[in-house]
Amino acid sequence: MAQTVTYSIVDQPDGRFDLVVRLGSGPLHARAGFLTLAEVEDELVFLQVLMTAFGAPVVRAAGSECKL
Repeated sequence: MAQTVTYSIVDQPDGRFDLVVRLGSGPLHARAGFLTLAEVEDELVFLQVLMTAFGAPVVRAAGSECKL
């Protein structure tokens, strides 16, 4: 069975955004320095398409700081 992919969007003090992703209970992976939420959303669409190919659902982590 495919593991769930959870993500959080972190609003940095300098106005940029980081995308933090975890596959199942594995380690965190981060993409840092997005200038806009639109860039983060584009990255999330790509992640969802990729993970759909593997049957892994992508969901926002509970308590995510920033919401689209």
